[in-house]
Amino acid sequence: MSGVLVVAAHPDDAELAVGGTLALLGDRGTEATVAVVAVSEADEEHRRLRVQAAERAASILGHRLRWLAREPLDQVEDIPEYEVVRLVDDLVAQVRPDAVLTHWEGDSHGDHVRVARAVVSSSRRWPEVSLCQFGPNEHRTTRFLEFVPNVFVPIADQLPRKLDALRAYSYPGQGFRPLDEEWARQQALLNGRHVGVPAAESLRLLRCRTDGPGPLGIPTAPLPTDDHHVREGEEDD
Repeated sequence: MSGVLVVAAHPDDAELAVGGTLALLGDRGTEATVAVVAVSEADEEHRRLRVQAAERAASILGHRLRWLAREPLDQVEDIPEYEVVRLVDDLVAQVRPDAVLTHWEGDSHGDHVRVARAVVSSSRRWPEVSLCQFGPNEHRTTRFLEFVPNVFVPIADQLPRKLDALRAYSYPGQGFRPLDEEWARQQALLNGRHVGVPAAESLRLLRCRTDGPGPLGIPTAPLPTDDHHVREGEEDD
């Protein structure tokens, strides 16, 4: 597998949603690239600190960090959505990934929704590439439970590195809500319980290549089935 591309609205979005998956890809020799749209900080000093945090997180997880535009944007709204589509078109043509991961259109965060729409729109140009979405990173919103994943990536061995990467975003004066490390850990454990592994991250598969080993080229945990209940019911009849 040649590589996986993650398109995220802000620094920390990819680490929260698929930090363990990024580490696992690196462990298995698959190149992963995270392209971020906007820094989303209030002033130049905090922009610098957040960019540095993203670079530290990339070194911990082992992925390549890129900015979607030539220079990091302040806000996602700084660029029209059609221009984001064009930039994603160009990036996919450059990186030539086997799979692209991005936000879910049902996310409660407007920036995440804009990026999700742009990536889905761009995907018409690369029908041979698998496409997955990750759910909301904010569990306090009503949309969080509406995300229904159908792919689970086991990350028990990579979870400590994911949490370490999240700590890179804890610096004095950060202009965003502190990342909830314990929630991220508990969510990974809960995802794992859904599919019978110690810890996992969840994705929603929209399109999968049929000529390769699954959407990401790494082992994923199968969804549980109710076949055994059906068989028991048939025996009762």
